[in-house]
Amino acid sequence: MARYLLVMGCLLCVIGVAGSVWCSVGFVGDEAYYEAARAMEKYPGNVLYTTEFKMAEPRHMLLAAGAAASAPVGLILGSICIGIGVVLRRTGG
Repeated sequence: MARYLLVMGCLLCVIGVAGSVWCSVGFVGDEAYYEAARAMEKYPGNVLYTTEFKMAEPRHMLLAAGAAASAPVGLILGSICIGIGVVLRRTGG
């Protein structure tokens, strides 16, 4: 069980950092959002552009949340698993 927790902890750390990088790349390269924002700037009262912006905004915000939260959550949960694995290995459990 200790070995399983150590491997799982390392895997969670790697997946958390990789998820953060992937979301960051998606956040920076979100062309649909940036085009909708430019259209809203150019024609602020147009209902079509407002709707397009409102459709692109949730994805963009979720990518921002994923970029900000994936690495810390992965590292925290991975560290907990690694810590429990080390304690189990030292106690012989």
